Amino acid sequence: MTETKTTKSRVGRPVNAKPEFQRENILRAALAEFSHNGFAGASVRTIAQEAGVAHGLIRHYFQSKDELFRSAADYLFGQIQESLLKSAKLDSSSDPVQQLQFQIRSFVHLSAKLPYMAAFLMQAGLNGGEHFSYVIEKYVKPLQELSLAPFREAVAQGLMVDFEPDFLFLITTHAATAPFANSPVKNAVLGDYSADAAKIDRYADTLISILLHGCLKRKD
Repeated sequence: MTETKTTKSRVGRPVNAKPEFQRENILRAALAEFSHNGFAGASVRTIAQEAGVAHGLIRHYFQSKDELFRSAADYLFGQIQESLLKSAKLDSSSDPVQQLQFQIRSFVHLSAKLPYMAAFLMQAGLNGGEHFSYVIEKYVKPLQELSLAPFREAVAQGLMVDFEPDFLFLITTHAATAPFANSPVKNAVLGDYSADAAKIDRYADTLISILLHGCLKRKD
């Protein structure tokens, strides 16, 4: 009788796992952990468990916790930038008001897809320091300028009331992300519609009506 040897694979490290998939799983798990506990409170061991990989594998891809945080931020905001730039290309309209509407709708859908976005920023802000500065300087401020360009053009064309543009940025981003960032409250009030594109569109319609229609100049 021949003895059969069994080889145990390392936890979370399938033999045929592709490196790009492993890395992305780690980044997604890191985003969730940083969003819940901030940089200081985040556990690399927990991230490994949530990603389904061996703890040592994280060191293979990321040399430090600091590098993991920055890579997670790059992953998150890279998706946001890609979505907004794609929205700008898809919207062939030269009307800045329509561009704003298209942009807000895209951001609402993106917030539903990436519900940890607001919590990640909030935790980074609470911790402050170099990690918060990294996110703000590299991503938030450039996104702010990109998103406000149509508003400034609408004001220049006399289509919208001229008020503090940074207020519009803060109000829009908070209103777009809030329902998806606080899922328990949203689900209690509205039900779980995170995967329902039609309901997300209706939320975007409401947000556009409240935000933009009140900014439009009345025609005499």
